Amino acid sequence: MIDDIRIAGQGCSISQASTSMMSAAVKGKDLDEVARLTRAFKALMSIHESKLEGESDGTDLEAELEGVRLGDLEALQGVVKFPVRIKCATLAWNTLQQGLEEIASADR
Repeated sequence: MIDDIRIAGQGCSISQASTSMMSAAVKGKDLDEVARLTRAFKALMSIHESKLEGESDGTDLEAELEGVRLGDLEALQGVVKFPVRIKCATLAWNTLQQGLEEIASADR
């Protein structure tokens, strides 16, 4: 479970907003919930991009979103209109995911 999370860093407004919203969203959640939330958020960033570019119908990505409530995080979906900024929105999420994977592998 994530009892507490703190953020220190600098970045663009999108990365800072996403990081702040992520920290609020994952605090108090168990690690399985955090993993689902992370996959759903990253799918949200991808699903709209795919639809905008006409690459796919987003069916696989929609499966990641099923049953997960993103709440305020959905406000960031407009970022996909600017593909170079998607990395800004997902930076903290990727960092969190990597950190949790490192902890999990150390526990094995």
